[in-house]
Amino acid sequence: MGSLVQIRPAQERDAEILYGFTAGLMADHLPGQAPWTSAELIRAGGFGPDPLFEALIAERDGRPVGFVSFFRGYAGWRGHPMGIVHALYVTPGNRRTGAARALMAAVAREAVERGWIRIELFVEEGRPAIRFYESLGMRDLHHRHMRLDGEALNRLAALA
Repeated sequence: MGSLVQIRPAQERDAEILYGFTAGLMADHLPGQAPWTSAELIRAGGFGPDPLFEALIAERDGRPVGFVSFFRGYAGWRGHPMGIVHALYVTPGNRRTGAARALMAAVAREAVERGWIRIELFVEEGRPAIRFYESLGMRDLHHRHMRLDGEALNRLAALA
């Protein structure tokens, strides 16, 4: 692990790599559960004329070892754009080597260069990653992450 980590923007040709990392992230959080996405959906969502997300890939010795995906959001109370990190993953053999820190630093650089006022992300309660994010200077806001999907989404939409 002595070699430096290089960070680069993901390209359309990296959709399979991003899918593999997404599968690894799901295996960490939901063992035995197959990913609900595909390389094709990642390619379509991230690399068209109106991409839904951006991704950065960490490489060591020319081999991908992790990724971060993020997108622009809006801090309505502040009236400014912000970044939202959707996923951060580093392969088990490359954890605690600086790859995740380098990925988050690259997102922070993008945020500063673009005039985003902050970066936010959601972490499940009790996850060890909380300590990592706090070591970067992130604050735990103790907000609940709420979700509306499936039949509940359809029921509410029918009321409009």
